Amino acid sequence: MKKLFAAFALVALSLLPARAIAQASHDHLYASPKTTVNVSQALVVGTTTLKPGDYKFQCRTFGDQTFLVITNADTGKEIVRVPCVRETLDGVVTETEFRTLARADGQRILVNVRIKGESVVHNLVID
Repeated sequence: MKKLFAAFALVALSLLPARAIAQASHDHLYASPKTTVNVSQALVVGTTTLKPGDYKFQCRTFGDQTFLVITNADTGKEIVRVPCVRETLDGVVTETEFRTLARADGQRILVNVRIKGESVVHNLVID
């Protein structure tokens, strides 16, 4: 009986490091839901200007940095990837929305995005 218990304890202990390593490798992975956004007028995102049309927005973590990734809604081709910082909100976002600011030249620049179903706002890192 002691041998059986010792064998069971050894197996259980040997699984702990594997679980810790598996959790550690996934703790930093993040991908928000993809959402379709209609841009009605030219919009500056990072160094790229989006033309009016439909785009897919998704926040994703690559390595240790989070980015807002914007793709063409029809082709899925990535158009721009901009660093962002997630800020926790008090509640869940009920509708996807984005906030812009006007630059001195009159162009609109994307500042942050709230994606339906999440409880964070994605603030773009603007140089």
